[in-house]
Amino acid sequence: MLKLALPLSILINFLLVAAWLFLINKKGGIPFLLRKLNEWRTDKSVANSSNGNPYHQDKKSHFDTLPSSATEILFLGDSLTDYCEWQEFFRNLQIKNRGIAGDTTYGVLNRLQQSISSKPQKLFLMIGINDITKGTKVTQIAANYRQILEIIKNQSPNTTVFIQSVLPVNSTKFPNQGWNQKVVNLNTHLNNLAEEFSFDYIDLFPSFLDSHKELNIQYTTDGVHLNGQGYLLWTSIIEKNVLN
Repeated sequence: MLKLALPLSILINFLLVAAWLFLINKKGGIPFLLRKLNEWRTDKSVANSSNGNPYHQDKKSHFDTLPSSATEILFLGDSLTDYCEWQEFFRNLQIKNRGIAGDTTYGVLNRLQQSISSKPQKLFLMIGINDITKGTKVTQIAANYRQILEIIKNQSPNTTVFIQSVLPVNSTKFPNQGWNQKVVNLNTHLNNLAEEFSFDYIDLFPSFLDSHKELNIQYTTDGVHLNGQGYLLWTSIIEKNVLN
């Protein structure tokens, strides 16, 4: 009996491995397996991105110490928000910049309670491009976005929320794997979420495109971030929403 057990165990394990390899092959083989492994690693690292980023931690800690009021106008997002001097552009001392370079929808969720604790008058939100660059699925980004909007709606119902579309990138300046199409798909989700939550949607995306449907190089140096002209365009589009 013992003599039969070992060969039988080997046979069963062989059949299980063969079945697993057959399924993997049907899904696309080794490239599929590597892609799924990368997605798992990416989602895990993105989910914990704010925990291991000193800049993120320091900025969040700094925000915790700053005064706040219900009349303030918040700009919440990643480096595209972080790198702009919004208060100077609009000459309004009520404007508070709560952008953190490198942030994602996960990071915004982690610090949202603090960001809206003042029940701000207005909130301008742009987030998502870093999620895309790190490989997070658009459906997951949209799900995170939904959580963000639900929290704002429940905890600061009188805040006027402006959901700003994610901006395009320039693949010549910053080679990438089809990010602009993912941005288009994400923006469709954001527009739908804005309608669902009765928030305002500001579609910045088309204003920044060149003839090749990419971020116009007159507005960027590296293909992702904006230069002065880029911020002039952005602020001109949202000026009426900020000041009225």
